[in-house]
This record gives sequence, structure tokens and C-alpha cells, in this order.
Amino acid sequence: MKVLCFDIGGTYIKYGVVENGKVIEKASVKTDAALGQQALILRLLHTTREMMKKHKVEGVGVSCAGSINIETGTVIVAPEHIKEFIGLNFKQIFKDNFGLECFADNDVNCFAVAEGESGAAKKMNSYLTMTIGTGIGGAIVIRKQIWRGSFYNGAEFGRMFISDKKYEAICSTASLVRAARKAGLSVNNGVEVFEIYDNKNHEKNALAVKIVKEFYQNLAFGIANLFYIFDPEAIIIGGGISNRQRLAKEIRQELKKILDPAFFRNAELLNAEHANDGGMIGAYYNFVKASEKQESEN
Repeated sequence: MKVLCFDIGGTYIKYGVVENGKVIEKASVKTDAALGQQALILRLLHTTREMMKKHKVEGVGVSCAGSINIETGTVIVAPEHIKEFIGLNFKQIFKDNFGLECFADNDVNCFAVAEGESGAAKKMNSYLTMTIGTGIGGAIVIRKQIWRGSFYNGAEFGRMFISDKKYEAICSTASLVRAARKAGLSVNNGVEVFEIYDNKNHEKNALAVKIVKEFYQNLAFGIANLFYIFDPEAIIIGGGISNRQRLAKEIRQELKKILDPAFFRNAELLNAEHANDGGMIGAYYNFVKASEKQESEN
């Protein structure tokens, strides 16, 4: 089964055709959310037409930032930095324009599905995923099922409060870059902060070490709370900086300082395996499962 999958974020729309859990073609375009919802819809329509010229797709899977009503395919709560997404109805868009069925879900939920089906959590029953990017995203998996909350707003880890600040305000990559710039580092993104952090010969290495250590400490506070509340088999870390192979290990070193030893023994922290394609792959599995469920009910 070929499924056209979209992973829609505040900066980029990643899209591709996924077959048997493998991405066989992919690309990306800028979201340009500031142009408004209609511009975003037109971009989705144009992309779909172009992909359908090359592939016989059987449906559409959508991974999108925000809270998604999976029954209607509608964005019911938009992320704070991309409020233009509110009210988008993905099912209607693809059904009305192409006659294609669509399954849409929150992007981190999709990421969690991908990790559970064919990634770091494939042998687990209950785990959490956390994505660290412009904000902090979360997903909860219990007995291999996504727990979305009573109103599709579950696992908003980034909105938690650590002391008097929102979690994502002190430990997203955006906050890391802000802290680095405030301290005098000339950086454009989190990757550049870590490049200085890793380069012991860089004149500002000590400064980067101080900033990253504080970043890890802040991350560890929230992660410790999650281990205390959910007692998961593991927390899977995703997002752009998860490509850093030592990331989970370095955060766990800070976690050891604050987590009760009885909990720390089982506190597995892992890097995600699907990296940038996780949202699309999870959207594919979601669509396939929804299709199989509908067939069994008919």
C-alpha cells in the first residue's frame, strides 16, 4: 500500500510516499504559516497533485503539530507559535479534492507510533516519546496504544511548569540558542552550539559547556517528573538534536543526580531511531491501521 504522508511543522512541511513502512520518495517545502491557513491548504493540494502524477497512492497520512481530533481530522488546539493551524480539517481537504481517505494525528503521536512499530521502542509495551525542537512535544504509549487524553490534548510535556517557567521555555533548542546568544556565542541553531561544546580547542568552549550543562539540567528536571509519574519502560528522545548520538547518555548523567536511585535503575533514556522521517512513517502506520479497522468493521 502506497500512502502519501505529510509531516507538518511550523517551519517545514515534509512529505513523501511511504510503502511497507519505507519512505520511497520524499521532499520538503517551507510551511510559511504566517501566510495563513488558505495558503497552507493550497500548498497541500499542489503537492498532492504533483505526487499523484508519479504514484498511485491509496490514501493520505498526516502528522501535524497541535492537538488533533482523530475522528474528524481537525486541528482543535494549535501550537502557540503557529496558531494559523486552528480549524484545519485534513479529512475534508483530501476527501473533497481527491476522493482520498485521510488519517491525521499529532506529530509526536505519529513519531511514537513509528518508534513502536520499527524503531527504538519496537519491543516495548509502554513508553514515552519526547521531541526537542522549537518547542517540546510529547506522546504517551500504554500497552502499545497512544493515550491522547479525554479531549485529544494529552502529553503536552512542553506546557508543564518547572518552577515558574514553562518547560519548553527553558529547555527547547530555541531556548538553548537564546541562552547561547545572550552569553555572547554567535550561533544560528542548536547544532552550532553543540559544535562549540564538542570542540575543546574553541576559544568559547567553556562558555558553551556551561550553557549546555544548564540545558541538560533543565531537561532532566522534566524527564525525572515523567519517570515518577508514568514509570515507563523508556523515554525515547527525538527532534533535531537527537541525531547527536551521545544526547540521551549525557542527559541521563544529569538525571542520575536528581532521580531516586530506585527509579534511576530502570530509567531507560534512548535516542529515537527514525530521526527526521519519524512523523511520516508514523502517519503511514496510522493510516494502514485505520484502513484495516474500517475493513474489519464492514
